[in-house]
Amino acid sequence: MRRFFFFLKENYYYSSFFLTLEFVFLIQHSFLSPIESKAEPLNSYPVSSLPEVTVEASKAESILQTNQSITSVYGTPFNIMDTPRTVTPINKTLMQSAGIGSQGWPDPLSITMISPAAQFDASELYEMSSPIIRGKPGLTFINGIEQNVNNDGFFNPPWNFNMVESFDLVEGPPGAVFGATQPSNGYINYITKQPYFDKFRGNVWNTTGMYENYMWGADIGGPIQEGKLAYRASYMGIDNRLYYQYVRNEQQNFYFALGYRPTENYQIDFYSDFGIADYTPIELLLNRPTQSLINNGLYLTGFLPPSQVIAGTEHNPPANTYLNSEFPISRRATVKYPADIGQATVAMSQVIQRVHVSDNLDIVNNSFFWYQDQTAIRFETYEANVFKGDYEIDNRTEIRANFNSDFHHSTNTFLLKHFIDSGFEFRFQRTLDYQSEVYLGNSWDAITENPQLFNFLLSNNFANFGLYPIPGAPAGGFFIPLNDETNQTKFFRLSPFYQHQMDLNEKIILFIGARMDSYFIHSQTPPGTPTFLFQSLNTTQLNPLVNAAITYRPTQRISLYFNYNWQYTTNASGGGGYSPIFPATAFHLLNQLIEGGVKFNLLHDRLYLSMSGFSEDTFLGNIEFPSTPASFQGLEANLTYQPNRHFWIRMGYLLEQGVEDWSGFPEGPEMAQTYSTNFARLYGLPLNNNGTFSPGKYALIGWPDQVYSGMITYKFDSGFGLTVGALVLSDQYLGYDYRTRIPLQFILNSSFFYSSPKWESRLNVFNFTNQKYWLPAGVGMSPTRELDYTSIVPGLPFWIQGTISYKF
Repeated sequence: MRRFFFFLKENYYYSSFFLTLEFVFLIQHSFLSPIESKAEPLNSYPVSSLPEVTVEASKAESILQTNQSITSVYGTPFNIMDTPRTVTPINKTLMQSAGIGSQGWPDPLSITMISPAAQFDASELYEMSSPIIRGKPGLTFINGIEQNVNNDGFFNPPWNFNMVESFDLVEGPPGAVFGATQPSNGYINYITKQPYFDKFRGNVWNTTGMYENYMWGADIGGPIQEGKLAYRASYMGIDNRLYYQYVRNEQQNFYFALGYRPTENYQIDFYSDFGIADYTPIELLLNRPTQSLINNGLYLTGFLPPSQVIAGTEHNPPANTYLNSEFPISRRATVKYPADIGQATVAMSQVIQRVHVSDNLDIVNNSFFWYQDQTAIRFETYEANVFKGDYEIDNRTEIRANFNSDFHHSTNTFLLKHFIDSGFEFRFQRTLDYQSEVYLGNSWDAITENPQLFNFLLSNNFANFGLYPIPGAPAGGFFIPLNDETNQTKFFRLSPFYQHQMDLNEKIILFIGARMDSYFIHSQTPPGTPTFLFQSLNTTQLNPLVNAAITYRPTQRISLYFNYNWQYTTNASGGGGYSPIFPATAFHLLNQLIEGGVKFNLLHDRLYLSMSGFSEDTFLGNIEFPSTPASFQGLEANLTYQPNRHFWIRMGYLLEQGVEDWSGFPEGPEMAQTYSTNFARLYGLPLNNNGTFSPGKYALIGWPDQVYSGMITYKFDSGFGLTVGALVLSDQYLGYDYRTRIPLQFILNSSFFYSSPKWESRLNVFNFTNQKYWLPAGVGMSPTRELDYTSIVPGLPFWIQGTISYKF
């Protein structure tokens, strides 16, 4: 068995090809009769609509991918068997079963229970809108439009799952219709709550959990004018004190949707969301990760006087001059400064119009607005992120046409079906962002030091780091003018695109697409920057995108596909703007996907199985020298089986490795500390050295190269049911020296639920075997991987959360 896994890890493409080929023959001979081998007609002409909300219980409870339309790859609904990508549609049933959003924020592992390729950073829980996908931060889309007021899906206000009806997790970068500003290995497309056109309905709910976990909300909607006008309104409140000391989240979110269908040929939908939050920006929880802490729960104590705290190597005393013995530590302990600041106001509005001109022509217009004002100051690290009224305006118009071409040869007629989606997208974005980071995580002692001292402002060295007051920010807000995040940017992006689908002989679908993103950028250092540090940038950039794919259906139950996606994207600063000191290479970051796979729809539409092999290439943006190449290769398999409405099971497996190639560069990857704290104590090295490694190739850190996930659910006729979820993560290294690692670990979750026409209730039991597991601060190629030797997250222990909902 060990030799088998070693072969898989070392031979991605060979193993992918032979395993897929053998599996195709096995399934075809085991399950298909000659009659069943006749191909079914393909879904040639997608319909221009978002999914309507109905009361059909069978649809609501189905988690089979084949029962759900996929709109997030090519912009229009497709059956997953015809979609040449690895896609995981996640509806309300799956969200509740896995616990996604049940805590009011994206907890690290709930999404991994559904997809082994996705995981949220445990240190950025409140500020991520999309998970790490295939080892790199994912992009965020809302009803098909990119939400770009972020950097790598980070620097968001606490994400609002209250507005989410469902979402698609797409692996690999977006195609020609959606486009992408930043590089990624995948993205999330959130489908927001839709109006109720069928009848009036509503519910009120309350969630209470251990460790002062309180949430409540209400949702109502219904027709205003039968068949023509309907609405949906939703509210959520949160007052949470997390398991970890000095961490909180207080949140209010209001969502409203309105749908209007004046005629059969025209519809317009309006969506809006408004939220405010007062929260603890996390990033650093427990510091000083060592092998002894991970294996035995022993923490190194000792600290410098607050006035002497410093980062870097200059005037930084050796750690062995003040570090003491190891002591057992509570997993709730943190080095958070109790008065860290997190405040945010966010607003979203979106209007989608659809005109059905004829059976061969549709026009769709999607207008999107996002506003974000946010202050996050972490005094213990020290890091400040202040976004002053950043906003994005996006508008995409699509013309969707379909037609047939007849080709005659002798007595045979060959029919070629075409579907074209072409149009133009416009974006204007404005950012005013202040940022600073000093990286002091290992300075503090979580056991013997007073938490009120976890504040870099108390150090005599604070003035030596080029920090300047942020205009209008709360006391203690300082920024660094010339880094890769601080910016005042205004930019336009103009993007014509063309996507063409061709159906051949009801067995083959060809996809080709192209897009050209034109950027017109002005960036400068923001107000408050000293005159002698002022910098500005004016640039125009062109970034092309080309994609091609093929799906082949040898039988109605099997599809094979190949996908190629090639594009150039841009680096980004904190709020999605651009630093005035970005080099030219920051605007041309390659993002390439090569993926092939096979999908099966078996047992009379009760079993869905997909297997894929992929290779992705991209670049990491740098400031002082050209961008760094990064590559990812892997194999993935997912299975869903749902024979009836009572029972379903999902399983997933991911094998992936990634490499950052720093060969030929002046230096290698950077970390806040380039060795473990125990290593520093043994060899008399300073903590928080803010150093770099030597040039060379480095495997991903903070990333398990193998992930197993699974969930199983059974629901009785009485309405009672049970879900059990399991997750296995292979070992993960914390630094590029590969000396300290989190070993293989597993987590088991469960939930007991009850559903009736009037009441719903759910009791979530997380980590019911009380495993003492650990999570790295930064996952894979997350920006926070630089903190993996200064921050680690103890996984949540056994804990219980209950939800009750009354429906009317």
